[in-house]
Order: sequence, then structure tokens, then C-alpha cells
Amino acid sequence: MKLVKVLDAIETVSPSTGKPQQRRIAILQRDDGHFTFAEEYSYRSEHEDEVIAEGWQQLPPEGIFESAEVAEVEGRSALLDRHKR
Repeated sequence: MKLVKVLDAIETVSPSTGKPQQRRIAILQRDDGHFTFAEEYSYRSEHEDEVIAEGWQQLPPEGIFESAEVAEVEGRSALLDRHKR
């Protein structure tokens, strides 16, 4: 799959740690030409105040859409529904 666009991140609270966490949606073009979206979350691993690793982890893609625009609308809606403040 090819990355088409990454939407702005939103601030949420991690259900497992209770700490703030950022989440965002990536719009992807599938090999068949259709589009999909995948939720991503930020992570940061530290040991004795030293950052060991940090970045974005992508969850499995969701849906099959005719256009990147429709995938973006659906992805944004899914993200906001899941992580309402």
C-alpha cells in the first residue's frame, strides 16, 4: 500500500495507562487502486529517562473506498467516534 496523506493528530487518553496519547489517521492507496484508512498512535519508550524508541504505530487498515476523499471522511469520523473526549 502507498501512503497518500496523514491527517492531523488528536490528543486522547490511553485506556491502558491513563496517560495522554496522540492518534491520527493515515490514508492509504491499495494495490488495486482503491483507498483505505488506518489509525495510528504515537509511542515513546524510555529507560532511566533516556528515550529508547519513539514514533507512530499503524493499526490494521479499515474499509475499501473509491477515493482518498471518502476514505478521509470515513477515517476522521471513525477516529472521533472512538476517542470522544
